[in-house]
Amino acid sequence: MIKIVIVDDEYPAREELKDMLAEIEGVDIIAEFEDGMETIDFLRKNDHADAVFLDIRMRHKDGIVTAWEILQLPKPPQVVFITGYEDYAVKAFELNAVDYVLKPYSLQRLEQTVGKLRSMASVNQLANENTFEFLRNNLTNEQMRLFVWVGEKMVVLHADDIVYIKTDEKGKPMIYSSKGIFMTRLTLKEIEKTLSPVQFVRTHRSYLVNLNKVSEVVPWFNNTYMISLDGYKEEQVPVARHYLNDFKSAFKIL
Repeated sequence: MIKIVIVDDEYPAREELKDMLAEIEGVDIIAEFEDGMETIDFLRKNDHADAVFLDIRMRHKDGIVTAWEILQLPKPPQVVFITGYEDYAVKAFELNAVDYVLKPYSLQRLEQTVGKLRSMASVNQLANENTFEFLRNNLTNEQMRLFVWVGEKMVVLHADDIVYIKTDEKGKPMIYSSKGIFMTRLTLKEIEKTLSPVQFVRTHRSYLVNLNKVSEVVPWFNNTYMISLDGYKEEQVPVARHYLNDFKSAFKIL
């Protein structure tokens, strides 16, 4: 049985989708929402959903941002995008082999989608890498964010809040931000994958730096550099030779 959550801010559209999915054997609709925030809250507390049928354009929190947050959950369900607009987003998802359903729905198209979910080895695994890459490349800095636990609450760090990330002697990343310093359960590689490669660059195997926060670049030994960052100028961050070309390219250093 495939457990599905429907998210659409239009009631008639949700009802139509529910009625059609109900005709497909082996489908169980466990929840429906009109808002991305309610959806994320539900999924954090209930990790047994297999797929979320998610509208792209919604009034309060659009489907792109909601999908990004879904993919950062410990056990993210698969995301199926639903939309009435055959615009750039749908074309991009199609090129990247990400499933979507165009409104108005047809039973045959929905059966294909459910069949695709059934054919996956596990519908609870992280969604297709191409989905993640598309979202990463199309989210704005304001939309892109990380979630870090502080006690029993979760702090939201937007990309522009983050100054740099540094791994400690045990390899655990510490996030240095305008909101303070936080430990995260993610690895540095996972954080690097999550944040935009246009804004964040690895300068050393232990450092990931927000290029927008670099305040000074000082030449160092062997044609390398040391950099200072806004808010943490006491920390001299190295640019290792292995990462030198990417750093110089980002700052147009000849």
